[in-house]
Amino acid sequence: MSETGTEIGAAASATASAAERSAGVVRFDEPSHQDWESAAVAALGGEPLSGLDSTLLDGIVTSPLYTPSEHGTENDPAGLPGSFPFARGAAATSNRAGWEIRQTHDVRRAETPDAVAVDTTAGVNAITVARGWDVELHAAALAAGIAGAAAAGATIHLAAGTTPAHAEAFAAVLDEAGTDLRAASSWLGIDPAARFVTGWIGPSDASNRSEGFAAEVSGAADAAVSMSQRWPATTPLESDGSVFADAGASDAGELGAALAGGLMWLRALSDVADRGDLGVAAASGLVGFTLSGGPDPFVTAAKCRALRVCWTRVLQACGVDLAAEGRQLPLKLHAVTSTAMLARRDPWVNMLRSTAACFGAIIGGADAITVQPFDAAGAVTPDGGPLGLRVAANTQLMLAEESRVGAVIDPGGGSWYLEELTAQMAREAWQRFQSIEAAGGMCDALASGQLYSDVATDRARRDEAITAGQRVLVGVNEFVADDEHVAEAPPQNATSPRWGLHRWAAAYENSSHEHR
Repeated sequence: MSETGTEIGAAASATASAAERSAGVVRFDEPSHQDWESAAVAALGGEPLSGLDSTLLDGIVTSPLYTPSEHGTENDPAGLPGSFPFARGAAATSNRAGWEIRQTHDVRRAETPDAVAVDTTAGVNAITVARGWDVELHAAALAAGIAGAAAAGATIHLAAGTTPAHAEAFAAVLDEAGTDLRAASSWLGIDPAARFVTGWIGPSDASNRSEGFAAEVSGAADAAVSMSQRWPATTPLESDGSVFADAGASDAGELGAALAGGLMWLRALSDVADRGDLGVAAASGLVGFTLSGGPDPFVTAAKCRALRVCWTRVLQACGVDLAAEGRQLPLKLHAVTSTAMLARRDPWVNMLRSTAACFGAIIGGADAITVQPFDAAGAVTPDGGPLGLRVAANTQLMLAEESRVGAVIDPGGGSWYLEELTAQMAREAWQRFQSIEAAGGMCDALASGQLYSDVATDRARRDEAITAGQRVLVGVNEFVADDEHVAEAPPQNATSPRWGLHRWAAAYENSSHEHR
């Protein structure tokens, strides 16, 4: 700048300062990060700031303060919503148009048709049929249970863990109900891994589990391509990470398993002989992902965002140029509030946990969300009672219609903490994904028991943290009301393998642990 320009600038600044003084405006010096750190250390009596750090189950260390100087994204830009690397959303509008509000029901229950009718007239726009229904025995029950929902315009899904036979029976039910399959956008939930982990009949009975898994995956991929030709709006295949989380996996462990499941499907689809013009991007569109949401909304949001970042990397490695302008990420994400975090002791607190999880899924950009009923941990069936179902639906409706969380595109964008947490979560998940791939991929890692071993390690670390009081479960190991009723445990599924459902609070509910 010339001397004349400098003088003019100085004069303007002096004039502005004089005007501010005359108007009584007081300006304070802007504190630096070092200023804050010095003040914080003084407040801690000289103790180091590291004492305020928290360590997540995956070893990710979180700090008490995030600033642009320390955690800015200039060197690792998060991009814009709908732009590479898609941390901020698979589409430019993120969930601005809202998300699909799902509710899960067991169609074998006599009261299900009435419960579904209540849901579909009160804002729920999708019904998921609980996993485990038998193709022949419960086809009639399925038809009765979803007839009203289909008539009300709700989308009908099958929970992860079904087979092509389930999907074909489901198609017959929809066809008989007069539903146009070419317009139906159902998720069919075909996922052998989820079926194995949750204990339903599957390749665990095969003498060679790896070959049994591979054969089942190959047949499912072939069926999915055929279904997509006559059922183009549907999502036939699924990679459900939530079943691993329910078994005890950490957030990064769940993500790694979901990524491995997605790549398993891409490989199988690439081997389908009669797949026409189906490329990798189109194949990705046949796979839906499900992740669990926990009580920390930031962690849940980071997990959703990290899935998109990692899946983008997978597709790029498969030759899809997602960095090209105008490209959108072919990924569909469903989030479900964690079953493992539900407690039978003081179950009312489950409402708060589920609300936080749902909020995290929304700011993480989930396309569809299921909120588990707060009383599901003590109910006879996994879908809870009437009050639990009503509260579950209202949780989403209040966040959508009253809190208006979806009215802002990527509401978490710009949070230095969330951006940093997303990056760290993606790195940890990628390592877990690589570990599964090194074991031969999802089929081999499941068949060999390595994936179970990894999940068991995560589960043990979490249990230790809870026992040591490093992980607080409100109403269970902290802030406990002594007169609180503990709901009766639901009957165990005799077909469940050692994976099972491992609720975080179970040890406290089943023993005389002391609490603070």
